Amino acid sequence: MDSYFFVPGNRVHKLDSIKSLGVSQIIIDLEDAVKFSEREEIFKKFKNTENLKQHFVRIPLFNEKEVLDLHFLNNFIALGYTKFVFPKLNSFEEVSKVFNSINNINLQVILLIETPRLFLEAKEVLLTFKRFVTGIGIGSHDFMSVVGGEHSLKNLEFLRQQLLYLARMINITAIDIASMNLNEEEAFKEEVLDGFKKGYDAKFFIHPWQFKTYQELKLYSKEEYIWATKILTTLKEVGSEEEFNPIVIDGEVIERPHLNKAKKINKYYKK
Repeated sequence: MDSYFFVPGNRVHKLDSIKSLGVSQIIIDLEDAVKFSEREEIFKKFKNTENLKQHFVRIPLFNEKEVLDLHFLNNFIALGYTKFVFPKLNSFEEVSKVFNSINNINLQVILLIETPRLFLEAKEVLLTFKRFVTGIGIGSHDFMSVVGGEHSLKNLEFLRQQLLYLARMINITAIDIASMNLNEEEAFKEEVLDGFKKGYDAKFFIHPWQFKTYQELKLYSKEEYIWATKILTTLKEVGSEEEFNPIVIDGEVIERPHLNKAKKINKYYKK
């Protein structure tokens, strides 16, 4: 899985150390991670720092009165920023107001689902605005606070499974939940492996030890790597996926749909 690492907007001096960990993407958080009073001052740093444009920005879309306010988004777009995480949107109507205000068609947006209503309207949102959305994730703690339930894998099971299917519907990145509990390493490992086995493409991270723990996990066994190597060797021999006929490996029938899994395993071990 790829890694999307949140860095508070008032700690951009930490970016180099986070990049050195080997994370896939950095998300600079200007929303929950900073005070309303800090946002304007932090924005001035973005005006004068060109290399920040390579990262995603979790952009505030509401003011302190919880009214939709797009001035931060418009200002960042005017500076040439194109990679954003959209949080706190509650409905198809609110999402429409944001996307319909955007003239730049080159944006890459990760949409966070944080309310039951947006979850139920997510299919319509993704089909309507798929030209903008490159990834989808769950703001699971916000979601469960609205629901009024306990934040647990059991209670999030249906939500996480459905969001994965929605991502597959339009072929975008499915990003699994962030863990806010920084004291339970075993629970975190269980969470990572659960998302991986479900088929998630990526995961949100908020602390370096989480990423290091993730790196130590073996997502695929050596036996699976040998399995994948045999399949890809046969694929190389036949020359193309279209010419790949079913084969038997260790008593298992291997067909074309298995090729994607074999490629993922091979890519994992190449890293």
